[in-house]
Amino acid sequence: MIKFKNIPGNELDELINKFDEKISFVNSEFGIELKSYGNILRIAINAIHKETVENLIERVTINKELERALENAGGYTVAYLNENNPKAGLLEMLCYLKENLPKQQVLLKFLKETDKKTIAVFDNNDLDFVGRNMRNRKVEVMPFSALKKVDTKNKVLVFHSFNGQKDFDYLYNLDNEIRLIIYKQEKNLYYKYLDRRKKQIEEEIKSKDRFQICGVEYIGTRDSVTDISTTINGIVSRLDEMNGKAYEGYKNECDLLLNEIEEKLIYKVTSNKATLFLESNDTIFTDKGELMKSYKIKVGDKIRIYPKEQLAENLYQVAVETEPDIFGIVEEHAIFWKQLINELRHKMGDDFLYQKLKEKGLRILPATLATYGKGYRKFPMFNNDLRAIFRLYYHDKPDNEIDSILKPILKSKTTYNSTMIVLGRGLKQELRLFLMKKKIGEILQKRNFNENTLQTFVDDFMPIHIVTNKEVFCDNIETLGESTLQQIEL
Repeated sequence: MIKFKNIPGNELDELINKFDEKISFVNSEFGIELKSYGNILRIAINAIHKETVENLIERVTINKELERALENAGGYTVAYLNENNPKAGLLEMLCYLKENLPKQQVLLKFLKETDKKTIAVFDNNDLDFVGRNMRNRKVEVMPFSALKKVDTKNKVLVFHSFNGQKDFDYLYNLDNEIRLIIYKQEKNLYYKYLDRRKKQIEEEIKSKDRFQICGVEYIGTRDSVTDISTTINGIVSRLDEMNGKAYEGYKNECDLLLNEIEEKLIYKVTSNKATLFLESNDTIFTDKGELMKSYKIKVGDKIRIYPKEQLAENLYQVAVETEPDIFGIVEEHAIFWKQLINELRHKMGDDFLYQKLKEKGLRILPATLATYGKGYRKFPMFNNDLRAIFRLYYHDKPDNEIDSILKPILKSKTTYNSTMIVLGRGLKQELRLFLMKKKIGEILQKRNFNENTLQTFVDDFMPIHIVTNKEVFCDNIETLGESTLQQIEL
């Protein structure tokens, strides 16, 4: 049985509707699709504490997807849009959520007051926050991944987001009492999928075979129409298309969607040991071994940095061993584009190659192009870079043929990135386990770490930093050293 706990949000509905109108305007006027905006909105609607929304505001502020698209559409600027500026609409919505936190208010109040045995499912990034702000012995708090491993019999299950078909299928088949504490837009999404399920059942009931067997004609219910944000519906449709592993990663940490966004928010963090450049969604460790996002770092914090470079190859080998068929294709595609760029480089030389690729849509600077096809970089930084390489190499082919060649390679790039992120999160959990309890997890055991060797690794590559300053890095990301740049990408 599914029950809803509604979150009051007329003002939010109005903001979402206005935002959709602005998105629709730039799409109809210029053919612009702002995919990153949908990702950010989805995370914002899931958010239950202020720091998450503040990070999203910083991200939107530095995000240039709209500006770049307008420039490419004919040299327009955001000033041309006037009141139809979707970036301004998105920021207005985020500021409203930051100041009011309506989902947090209703959710925590419900959990504090319930007198039933309850399991509340939260994003990994919210577990510490909920633990500090909710005291009720009747309520267990856990991530989605843990829910599948515990006995849920006779317990109320509480969720505060709804994300499409996979969520519907999971919830619809549960025997528990379920509470969905969600916004009107999310509730409408649920009813969209419920209507779809009813129509499937009705088609079966209305079949001629059934009428011949029982002689009773079924009279169907009227079609129902629900008001759903086109932006939210779009991002949820993309979630429906995720493979199982990627979707489970999203369910445990919805900010996984930020990794799809090519615009990066980088912090320059100064410590007593070094100057660090961290992507705002990077996971770091406190001196106690707890996991924390880099956007939460404050001056005076004692932190350990996750050693991406040293563990990247280990993770890739785990991926290859876990899914050899899939990653065999990924490796073929990685080798293939490297062969193309190296052939072009040999034929044209670096300077002329850069000039010709820029004409085809290349986004990076010459120093970064010089690293393409070399080192441990599996794929180019941007999808546009990959497309530019193929358009130059297959200069005699039309764009539709190039897109056909490119499509499976872009899919491999997405598979590689999403799998490495999911495995990386698992590895971070194992490092957390070691830092807090000196226990060795499954992934680290497979890479032949024991307590002594892992402690040496931590001492060498994960020393404690005391933070003395933190600021947003405002310069072009490519002005950073190549080793720093590649570590941000890993």
